[in-house]
Amino acid sequence: MKKYLLPGMIILAFLFSCKTKNTKRHYQSKTTETKEDSIQLDTTTITSLKSLKAAPLNEALSQLWKMDDVSQKYWNYLMWDSGVDKRKYPELALYKDFSATENARCKIRMGKWKINKESRELLLNFTDGSNEKYFVKKILLQKIVLTKKINDEDVDITFISDGLAQKNLTKDPFYPANNLWRIKPKQSETDEQILWRVKQCVHFYSLFFSDNHRRAATEIAFDGLPNCFQWYNGGIGVPQELDLDKKWMDCFYSEKEALRGYHLLRILIEKHVLVWPENPTSWIQETHEMLDQIYDKL
Repeated sequence: MKKYLLPGMIILAFLFSCKTKNTKRHYQSKTTETKEDSIQLDTTTITSLKSLKAAPLNEALSQLWKMDDVSQKYWNYLMWDSGVDKRKYPELALYKDFSATENARCKIRMGKWKINKESRELLLNFTDGSNEKYFVKKILLQKIVLTKKINDEDVDITFISDGLAQKNLTKDPFYPANNLWRIKPKQSETDEQILWRVKQCVHFYSLFFSDNHRRAATEIAFDGLPNCFQWYNGGIGVPQELDLDKKWMDCFYSEKEALRGYHLLRILIEKHVLVWPENPTSWIQETHEMLDQIYDKL
């Protein structure tokens, strides 16, 4: 289990409880079994494609696919952003209603997808007017090989998945409707619009933690996501203003408006009105519940 000990304004949520006299938690060592060790996949909300004897092509494709392999010649081209000197995380999130999110952790694009079952052409049309074409060379429940034209060359790209999908699409954090707050506005926004953007950010992370919990995850990867929080095993906080993630600030029209959104969160947390859940089963689920509280109080 990862503990994120980052510098800045550490605000442990369990210290903010106003309903219990002593909310400090004692965590057992990794050699001792804890409740979190026995977390099970939530089959009431998550579909395991691995348990299906067979699945239609559309359903088999409707998963979160993470790039796993490509020829060495194109590895850096697809995996590294030389402009900002940072790693990219190529992903395709495809949904049963044919919504799509590409690269949720780097240069996100959202739109629709469709598949021609005869030619096996996978076409993604994005809301910015751009598109991507792939040929489905091979497909398994947890692995696909897509062929894409790069510099007039057919390049095979391998993607893998965990074989799991949310039954309710709107509960998936990478579903397009849950990421509209990340689209930088073209003009200055009102206080009401900034509040909406902040609340949708909180909602996204609530879904993100809930989704990981339902998939029985014990560790979370935040790589590439625009973030204004600091996460702890047993707490939640915000960084100092100077340490704010530039990628998160770029979700707003200007730095000034991003800081207005940041202070909405900081002031709320400093009011000490958050109550840590009783009888915790997982730090991931606890954090989801805390984010729901923040959303409701904003």
